Amino acid sequence: MDMRKTLVVALIGAMAAGAMVGGATIAFAQGNAIADRKENRKQSGAAMRAIKAVIDNKGNTRDVIPHAAKLKELELAHVKMYPAGSGTGDTKALPVIWTDWRGFEAASKATADAADALAVAAGSGDLAAVGTAFGAVGRTCGACHDKYRAK
Repeated sequence: MDMRKTLVVALIGAMAAGAMVGGATIAFAQGNAIADRKENRKQSGAAMRAIKAVIDNKGNTRDVIPHAAKLKELELAHVKMYPAGSGTGDTKALPVIWTDWRGFEAASKATADAADALAVAAGSGDLAAVGTAFGAVGRTCGACHDKYRAK
C-alpha cells in the first residue's frame, strides 16, 4: 500500500473511531429508531450530494475525503439502528432485515467498504477514479434498498 493510501485509510479509521467513541458527530433522537434511521439516511444523502457536486464541478478530489469518511461513519451507525420491534410504523424497512440479519449486515459492510474505497480514490487525485468509486457506493446503496427497503 503506498503512503498516500495508508494515510487516507488511517484518517478514515481515526474519524470513524472518534465518532463512535465520542458520539458527538452524529446526533440522533434518543429512543426512536425510525427517526434515527431517517436522520442518518438524510445525512448520507447530503454527503452523497456533496461528493457528486465535487465530481460534477471537476473540483479537488481531496474535498471528497471527509464526505466519504462521513458516509462510512453513518453506515457503521445505521446498521445498529434496527432493534427488534422497530419494523412497524412510519418506516420502509422490510421484515427481511430481521429474518436475514447477516445479509443486511453484509450489505451495510459493503457500503462502508465502498466508502473507504471512495476515500482512497479521492486521496489519489484522480477524478475519474473518484467517479468510478462513487458509482460503486451508489450501487451498494441501491442493492441494499432493493432487498431491504419498501418502494
